Amino acid sequence: MVPWVECPHIEIDLDLPPDRRYAAVPPAELARGARLLRAIMAEIPGKARYLADGARLRTRGRFHDEARALAQQVGTDWRSVMLANLTYDLTLAVFGCSTVALATPAGPVLARNMDFWPEDTLAQTSALVRLRRAGELQLGNAGWPGTIGVVTGMSGRGIAVALNAVSGPEGVSWTGYPVLLFIRKVLDDARDFAEAVHLLSRQKLAAPCLLTVVGTANDERVVIERSPTRFAERRPDGDAPLFVTNDYRKLFAPVTRDDSEIYRTTCDRFDRLCTLLAGFRGDREVADEELLYLLTDSEVIQGITAQHIIMRPAAGAMRMFVPRRFVPDGFF
Repeated sequence: MVPWVECPHIEIDLDLPPDRRYAAVPPAELARGARLLRAIMAEIPGKARYLADGARLRTRGRFHDEARALAQQVGTDWRSVMLANLTYDLTLAVFGCSTVALATPAGPVLARNMDFWPEDTLAQTSALVRLRRAGELQLGNAGWPGTIGVVTGMSGRGIAVALNAVSGPEGVSWTGYPVLLFIRKVLDDARDFAEAVHLLSRQKLAAPCLLTVVGTANDERVVIERSPTRFAERRPDGDAPLFVTNDYRKLFAPVTRDDSEIYRTTCDRFDRLCTLLAGFRGDREVADEELLYLLTDSEVIQGITAQHIIMRPAAGAMRMFVPRRFVPDGFF
């Protein structure tokens, strides 16, 4: 039996007003989203609630109607929904991930583990949220019922983005744009790979991060290493694989930390991915199952790995899985 389970998907019609978009989502899915929201809010100090108002102002109210509509569906208030979408900016020290971007004859593929807490609850509430307009896919978001911001997503224009956490000397900047919400904005607005890279590189952000961006051609693969105000781009050598864990490789020197599994293991995971894909070039196809075995390798997967995601922008294909150990048989 394979050690992963594919997640359900949720279809959202963007042609409907925000307060009606989630009406067709099964109540059981919304209940799972509410469960995760409660788990996240239990970890966020009450005094942080004012940050929801700050995020509304910083984003010029762009996501406010969506947050209100989601809050109504899951039985909470809009500030709680907004705070859940600021989780990365608030808790980046425990937000991991391992990501690869490969060249193939059919175009690039981005595969990644998403490592975050509470890993069991997150796995059990995960869903691939597909937002459509006039029947056409606008955004695929590897999230949960009630998600607005993006950790891992793909636009209908063939742009895939994955966020990996990193800590850096600049720390956080509360005058910057919240990271998850900005990724969502870029995937909504960017017309092509080049525009997405430009936007993700130059916007002042609330927190440091590593952003893997993949388009529809094999030369459209890049890691953007970000601090709140600075960036560096790391591109592959031709068709060679591109790897990302949780340390800078270009903007700042790589650093590990013993106080966190994520930062303690980042270099080991990076080296393991390099070993597993040594000699890989873009002259052969790579199946989803091969990528999933790569992501579940004992030296790549972590105790808090909650999701495995595979995106193929040239084909408009996105799949999302969770570790089987977190979901009983027949759970989804």
